[in-house]
Formats: sequence, C-alpha cells, structure tokens
Amino acid sequence: MSNTQSCRDSSSNAGEHLYGTVPRIEHWFLLEYGGNWSSDALKDSTVPQEVKSELTSLLTEFPDSRLQLIKSDDSDSSTVCFYYINSTEFEPKTYKFILSSYEDIPKLGLSGLIENGEIEDSLSDEKLALICTHGSYDKCCGKYGVPVYNELKGNEKLVVWKTTHVGSHRFSANMVMLPEGVYYGRVSTDNLNEIIKSHLREEIYLDCFRGRCCYNQNAQVSDFFLRKELKKYGIYDIRWEFENDRDVNIAVGFYLEGKNVGCSVNSAVFNNAIKIKTSCLDEKPTSIHQFYFYSLIPYVPKKEEKEP
Repeated sequence: MSNTQSCRDSSSNAGEHLYGTVPRIEHWFLLEYGGNWSSDALKDSTVPQEVKSELTSLLTEFPDSRLQLIKSDDSDSSTVCFYYINSTEFEPKTYKFILSSYEDIPKLGLSGLIENGEIEDSLSDEKLALICTHGSYDKCCGKYGVPVYNELKGNEKLVVWKTTHVGSHRFSANMVMLPEGVYYGRVSTDNLNEIIKSHLREEIYLDCFRGRCCYNQNAQVSDFFLRKELKKYGIYDIRWEFENDRDVNIAVGFYLEGKNVGCSVNSAVFNNAIKIKTSCLDEKPTSIHQFYFYSLIPYVPKKEEKEP
C-alpha cells in the first residue's frame, strides 16, 4: 500500500463496506461558526470560553450527544444560528434558535427548556443536510466535501450546511441528513441527485448508506441487510425489536411497519477482514472487521402485555 494513497482511496480500493459505520447519536448540538476551522475546531475558535464550557456541559449531561460547528456561504453575519436536534427512531425533531451573539447560548437554559417542554416553541420543520468539509482534520474531507456542498447549496427543500468532522473521513464526502440521522458516505456530484431525491421521498439510498445514528453498530448492519433483502427503503418502514450478539454471529430483530410480522436478521463478523488507511496521516494500515449477511428469519412478534 502506497503511503501517498489517500484514506478514501485506500478504503474504496479495499472494498470496505459503508454500512454499520455510524456513531450512536441521539442529541445533536449545531453551532454556526463562520471562522476558520482548525483540526480542533471548537477549542481553537474565538467562541467565548463560557460558551465553550456550556456546550461541554451539555455534551456531558446528554448521553449519546455530539457537537458540530456549521457554516454556510449564505450566512447572516449579524446573527448566530444554533440547533438542538433529537434524532430518535420514529419522531426526530429539529429545534432552531437565532441568537444575536454566542453569549446568548448559556442564557437559553437549554436543559430546562427541554425538561419543561418549552423547547416546543422553537420547533422547526427544516430538513438539514450537513456535509463534512473539514479539510484541516483530513484532506479528503475538504477535497471531496466542498464540491458536494457547492452542488447542493441553494436547494429549496433543504437547509445545507458545511460542517466539521462527522467521523470516518475515509468515506468522504460524508453527508448527514437531519433530523432523521441518516448518514451517507462516498457522496459525489454524480450520485448526489439520487440521494437527495430518495431522502425527500423519506427513503434511503442504499448504495451510499452508512447507517442511522439512532442504532448501534449491529442494528445498523442488520438494518442495511433487511432493507436490501426486502427492498424496504422507507426510513420508517421498520423498527428495532431485539438484539442477540453471539460473538461471531449477530441477530437483530426488526418489526415491519404495517404488518404483523418481524424479521430476525443474522450476520457474521470477520475480524481483520481488510487492512486500510483510516486517515491520510496514517503511516501503516489498520485492520478492519467486516459484516456479512447470513440469513433472514421471519417471526411473529410477541404481543405486548397489558398493564393490570
């Protein structure tokens, strides 16, 4: 393997699977920041320290949470856009705040707004597309992310943002659709139109599908296999039922919406299946495991017991 090969080419040439590569995230905090992004974007930003501390506290308070810096070529420099997004399996929601300064973020009392339900006053129907263009983190993010952003910006049905690192730059360009929490990898100007058309139909484009962040890795893998086998592309066509991890073999059950039937999706994991560069800065390749489809077994879900 050439040391000059990019991480994206290394992954693609090795045939690394996209599915099952998304971090588990339920709570998103998106902060508009139009300045330059270093590799450690928030730390090196000019955002006031008390605001950084508030954001860090939110990440600690909310499990499975993530902070992204965002910016747009069309941003209004006189205001700051801040989002809280809850990416649940069936009722994901977007909450938007337009602030006059960064110092307004601690004043929001976001935790209290969520706890007492007042956050519903800030509910937004925006559909967001976040495209990683964080070239200072890894050169592939900038090289492949910027053309995708330039192609998509101005879309009338989506709010399109550049964003900081979303994970696995070897899959550049990476795009996250929010509030649904659907990740896509190896996005390009060639396949972008098909991905967006599918998403606006509330369907998943499987060819570039990395997973839904509401699931853990095993469920993401099984979600992909079930959709591929049954041609179930609707985002909300299936829901998680159970998981049984047996070292090498994994079984994850899903219930098919609208039908009284479920499916146990069985897959096998091969450790050290391929060796790739996970970052353009890597000097040596890293062993990566891969998941493979084993079987799909229909079952009748147990009826929920009624409370006495």
